Amino acid sequence: MKARTAVPTRVLDLVLIGDSEDIAALTAIARHAGALVFRTAPTAVSDGRQRVFLRLHLHHR
Repeated sequence: MKARTAVPTRVLDLVLIGDSEDIAALTAIARHAGALVFRTAPTAVSDGRQRVFLRLHLHHR
């Protein structure tokens, strides 16, 4: 039986403020990389942009 070593993980919390296309693109990149753990629904910012919170798990090898 082989022992498996846990891969070190860093948690990165991001606040994105921008238009919906920018947020969608960055969310897609994080999801495709397998790093996206949590994403809030967009909320409006006073200047018309949107705010989203992302939590990413980054695995170091």
